[in-house]
Amino acid sequence: MGCWMGALGRLTIVPEPDNDLIMEYVDFSKSACPKEYNEDEVFHNSWYFDENNRLASGIGKFAEPSVWYGYLKEEFFEPRGYQLYGDPVFVGEVDLDIWKFGEERYKEQQLWRERVGLLFLNE
Repeated sequence: MGCWMGALGRLTIVPEPDNDLIMEYVDFSKSACPKEYNEDEVFHNSWYFDENNRLASGIGKFAEPSVWYGYLKEEFFEPRGYQLYGDPVFVGEVDLDIWKFGEERYKEQQLWRERVGLLFLNE
């Protein structure tokens, strides 16, 4: 049970992220835990960098995109001197065809995973 959600908006990151920040983001996402979750109940970070290095979100259950958005903004980006610009525009399955939206974003996330894998290989 639970509502599936996503964020339509893509957020601009200032200053522009470089590969070092992106790799740090990947590591942070692996070990981070928003306070809204229990340690044994962590839902994945649905936010990724699109091909223009803007922050975009896939879909998630139980408000994952909105929980992670606040956490990433306060615990990852701002302490490192980065600002997020734009409106995430959170939507749920009653607002649009969430499965179609999720499929489109999933394809983008696959490109993101390939890109991150290449960054790891180039270190």
